[in-house]
Amino acid sequence: MGLSNLFKKKNITEENTQATENDPLENFPELLTAKLLFLDKPNLDSNQVLAEVKKFYAKVEHSFSENTFIFSFPDHTISFTDATVPAQCTIMIPDPDKSEVELPDAAFQQNWHWPEANQIAKSCTYEILLTDLMSRTLPYKERLNIFMDFLVAVIKATQPNAVYSSPAQKILNPVDIINIWDTDKIQTLSAICNVRLYNVSNDKDHKELLMDTVGLHIIGLPDFQIRFSTANENEVANLLWTYAYYVYEFGDVIVDGNTLEGLKAGSKWKCEKQFSLVAPERIVVNVMPN
Repeated sequence: MGLSNLFKKKNITEENTQATENDPLENFPELLTAKLLFLDKPNLDSNQVLAEVKKFYAKVEHSFSENTFIFSFPDHTISFTDATVPAQCTIMIPDPDKSEVELPDAAFQQNWHWPEANQIAKSCTYEILLTDLMSRTLPYKERLNIFMDFLVAVIKATQPNAVYSSPAQKILNPVDIINIWDTDKIQTLSAICNVRLYNVSNDKDHKELLMDTVGLHIIGLPDFQIRFSTANENEVANLLWTYAYYVYEFGDVIVDGNTLEGLKAGSKWKCEKQFSLVAPERIVVNVMPN
């Protein structure tokens, strides 16, 4: 399903004469994080990491300590009342005596995109943590580009066996991340967003499913959820990805009473913002099939 075929911006707002300009339900940006997972302890060469980062940003400032590498980007700044500071990304290295990987249970539940994900992640014995700092108030596209450039640079320098995306609650193949980011970046959200599937019915004779996106909330955008019983799961998943890329393109523009095109051409599915039915708690656009 192509984004351009499903949506035109006017379709979102044409029936919205009653919508208020300031929708009170919204997500606020949170820390972007990812864990790089290794089968064996890697050789972390700070100069090699810096060299890879400089391929994306010629102007980068850095400081290295025993357990933390900090990279600052002076061309991307955030202004506060009394100061202007550059956006930053960090690598946090665990205690040298620590040899284990800590992942939440959710990390192993929705990895439909990579069949070997769980097995490889459970075999890893070492992790490093990547985060962004001082960047939450940047425009979300600028912020995500910086973090993804940094993530790809560190992957190239350290060669992890798997990557755990905290926003998306999924395990990723590092090679896939590099291949997507080094081409045309058309799948910008693939590393921070996931589409999940849940059975929400206790009735054996009446299947009811819930599918949602997770990860958009980290950059201050709404996620989506749909409850349905008869639609094709793959088609709903594709539709959710289309919705995700729509709000990434245009921002948090969907308010109560708007309609989105559903699975059939010309169908109109009403939208309502609410708290998510499935953790993590966040604001989602609940899309109601006709």
